[in-house]
Amino acid sequence: MRVANVDGLVTLFYDGTKHNAELEAELYSQYSRRGEINGWEEWEISDKCKQYFRERLSWQQVIVVEGVTVIQQKTFQCCFNIKKVIFADSVVRIEYCAFRFCKSLVYIKLPINLEYIDEGAFQECNLSSVFLPPRCRQVGGAAFSHNANLTIVHVPQAVELRRIVFAKTSMIADSPFGVHVRGTIEEVKNWMKNINSDERFSLHRACCSFQPLKEVIFTILEEKGIGAFKLKNEMGITPSQYLKENPYTDISEKDIIEEYVMKMMG
Repeated sequence: MRVANVDGLVTLFYDGTKHNAELEAELYSQYSRRGEINGWEEWEISDKCKQYFRERLSWQQVIVVEGVTVIQQKTFQCCFNIKKVIFADSVVRIEYCAFRFCKSLVYIKLPINLEYIDEGAFQECNLSSVFLPPRCRQVGGAAFSHNANLTIVHVPQAVELRRIVFAKTSMIADSPFGVHVRGTIEEVKNWMKNINSDERFSLHRACCSFQPLKEVIFTILEEKGIGAFKLKNEMGITPSQYLKENPYTDISEKDIIEEYVMKMMG
């Protein structure tokens, strides 16, 4: 694995190397008992484990390199300072608790070929939006639970949601079902899959969808005006550059607005 500075972030280029399960268990046994990391240098763990933890705490961004197909279970568990994860499109599975307790994680770019997310994969992170790709077929229990700020989720109709996938999130807290919702109920699953029908976020959906169309974006702008970008940005969504299929992938929002204004002027 290689570490470099990318966009001001200490970035790990992850090549599929397995984490040290023995040191991970030693570390997690202490963290689970305390529930916080203050004073971790004084924990009753080996010097080797401390050095292992220091390295993991140094990572701020993870870029999964092409060719990796599986993120093994607990690979990045307790990497508290990771803010962004960008997956290569070769990844098809994210296993059990792979990113659990990545408490600074605010942005993930999931691979378009992703098929499976296991239990607790992104539990107790800090995501505000999640877009599951169309090939995803199953999301395990509590996979995105305890992301307190999670308000926008795109769930393909074909995906199987297991229990409490989005429990303890803002989205569920504001839902008709309450914060302790159980995702095995068909009514709840259908609600989760259609949450993106919220009209407030129509521009954000159009810009970030897997198959965005200029015509759709322009229609929304014509209805709501340029100010529609403001609401999208307030939600913390990465603007209009989600996948290469996006017609706006290489241009800025300023250029989108300019094109819109020119069109409106004839």
